[in-house]
Amino acid sequence: MGTPDFAVPSLRFMEKNYNIVAVYSQPARPSGRGMKTKLSPVEKNAKELNLKTITPSTLKQEDVFLQFKKLKPDLVVVVAYGLLLPEKFLLTPKFGCINGHASLLPRWRGAAPIQRAIEAGDRKTGSCIMLMEKGMDTGPILSSKSINIHTSDTSKTIHDKLSNLTAEMLVKTIKEYIDGKVVPIKQKEDGVKYAEKIVKDEAIINWSLPSINIFNKVRAFNPFPSTYTFLSGVKIKIVETKLCKDSHQFEPGTIIECNNKIIVACGNKSTLEIKYLQKSGKNVMSVKDFLNGTKISIGEKFGS
Repeated sequence: MGTPDFAVPSLRFMEKNYNIVAVYSQPARPSGRGMKTKLSPVEKNAKELNLKTITPSTLKQEDVFLQFKKLKPDLVVVVAYGLLLPEKFLLTPKFGCINGHASLLPRWRGAAPIQRAIEAGDRKTGSCIMLMEKGMDTGPILSSKSINIHTSDTSKTIHDKLSNLTAEMLVKTIKEYIDGKVVPIKQKEDGVKYAEKIVKDEAIINWSLPSINIFNKVRAFNPFPSTYTFLSGVKIKIVETKLCKDSHQFEPGTIIECNNKIIVACGNKSTLEIKYLQKSGKNVMSVKDFLNGTKISIGEKFGS
């Protein structure tokens, strides 16, 4: 069971190592500028592998459960499916249900663990394989591996690293679990943190925050939903920034340098350099290219 790109390596690894009786994914939905109906990445890949696909919009209906029950699965593997499994689903397979989750549980349970880890300035994250139970990401851990989060990392780079790591871990962990060679470890009670779903309104930059907070949010929200600000009423996406050591005496959001580079005043007298940005309808560009085509002056302000 899975839906987005994150789950595709897990599907591919599983298909090579196990007999998959069915692949569950969320149904095709309109997306993109043309709002054309598109299959989820998992469903698309499952069809390429000639696997049976099932795409209910909900798991709460009885006929959906009966269809699932007829499959008689020994084990269910869930990776970023996007729908909560009712308890009767969890209890049906012989070996239960296991989940590949992109965080070091119990930190960052929930929908957006990668973005929230980067946004919080965490220096490490990882993947956990756990047994599923009724609570959200509360089940006992079968295996976990950590990776470093570097200041150059974005949600995209961490996504790709953890997507592949989760797939590799699943194949090894499933075999050990079925063979009785791994003992599930109950999650700790302390250190629980929930990764709330990202909403677009969060993406607007609050220049009153310290530069480190803005720097982390820009990385966390790259590529989606992408942080943004306004300059003279025009929306501008901020794609990449760099921390500066300089202090200032200006109001947050004030442009304090714009000669070949843009440096902005932030909260706590901190400063931030903008490296790459994107105007509406344009491609991502360097600040140098932006300044070649856009006239701005010291003292102008970014804002909402």
